[in-house]
Amino acid sequence: MNKVLSLLFVFFIIGCKNSSSTNVESITLKTTQQQISLSETEHILYTLAADSMKGRDTKSGGYFKAAEFVSSYFKTHNVNPFYPDYRDSFVLDSLVSFNLVGQIGEFDPEKNTILIGAHLDHIGIKHNENDSIFNGANDNAAGATAVLQLSRFLASYTWDQNILLALFAEEEKGLKGSHHLAQRFIDENISLDYMVNFEMIGTKLTTGPNQVYLTGFNQSNMADEMNAIAPNFVQFLPEAKELNLFRRSDNYAFFLKMNIPAQTLSSFDFKNFDFYHKAGDEASKLDLENLNQIISTAAYTISQLIHQKTAIQLYPENQ
Repeated sequence: MNKVLSLLFVFFIIGCKNSSSTNVESITLKTTQQQISLSETEHILYTLAADSMKGRDTKSGGYFKAAEFVSSYFKTHNVNPFYPDYRDSFVLDSLVSFNLVGQIGEFDPEKNTILIGAHLDHIGIKHNENDSIFNGANDNAAGATAVLQLSRFLASYTWDQNILLALFAEEEKGLKGSHHLAQRFIDENISLDYMVNFEMIGTKLTTGPNQVYLTGFNQSNMADEMNAIAPNFVQFLPEAKELNLFRRSDNYAFFLKMNIPAQTLSSFDFKNFDFYHKAGDEASKLDLENLNQIISTAAYTISQLIHQKTAIQLYPENQ
């Protein structure tokens, strides 16, 4: 009898451990920081920004190698394909290109859906430079690293909302990939509640204590809701408004076509990085610890928005 009770106790303990790993109630900023490891961030970033990726342009062929890495990462960490082989394909300049779209769990059209994204592409190779490979570490291997880290983190829990994760192609050629995906969602009657985009998060803000700024800061309540979860996470950046950055990254396609809150998190403030669209944009130039902190805080913040089913809404004047 004692032996049976002992076995039952062991099974009970194991069951508790297994359930806690998928229990979103157990998520805290501290546990998120433990799961978003610096070594994993470094591994993803240096892989995507390696010379072997040839600047992640479709013409150079490097984009396809990066896409293979992303697809393999999704599969390894139980992120399901939303389209066959994760690919949302389209033709640009007579070349086939594609976004990569994964999902956490199974898609339920009756549930709310959010999209987390970043562009994977960069500008490739320019032979008139001393260093011909434009690695695009900050722009935007850093943002893609955030999406992959979030995919692994979110896939370890069970959610009551649909979570889609997208890596966009052809951002550098005019946001072509995100516009294609937004239109496809419309054509397939897939609605989104909101979209969070990552762009150039590899450096530390020089403009205040916050970790990132949010483009379209006053478009919706997204900034307020994020800061309510993680105080001083996001800020307003005047230059972002002056230069209309809200319209210059992949968030814009989903706002324009789907009329939803769709905004970008970034830490590039025009004073903290000298290698924008230059061959010197390499992984060694980035602040890895700060990048990992941004990803950890974003993962925690977004997880709580999803878990609490927070209503992210456009302000009436922006609808």
